Amino acid sequence: MTPTHAATAERSLQTRRYDTNDRALIMQATIGVLQDLGFTIEETQAQYGVIVASKLAGSRIRAQVVLHAATEGQAISVRANFQRVGFAPGASIAHGDTIADPYIYQGFFEKLSQSVFLTAHEI
Repeated sequence: MTPTHAATAERSLQTRRYDTNDRALIMQATIGVLQDLGFTIEETQAQYGVIVASKLAGSRIRAQVVLHAATEGQAISVRANFQRVGFAPGASIAHGDTIADPYIYQGFFEKLSQSVFLTAHEI
């Protein structure tokens, strides 16, 4: 099954590649950026490259970030997904609507790129 244009565009918005194989550096930088943005880290699974965080900003915002080795060379891909989470009246299970605002993803990845650079160069 071939991904749709919309799915490809969404994945492109949510993913960045970092030319390093230092997974611990990327994990540390990602956690720091999320905390700087006001998120509380709820879960990390370093062995799987997963970080889950949330914050209240009018509504509950949930961030899920996954790191994985890029298919080409010594690089790590980072994919972030931001969602507004809510409960339907009477429901006990939350539902999430993906936030598609490109500025949120651009801002996150700009901060992450700066953090990776500064951490890698011990600045």
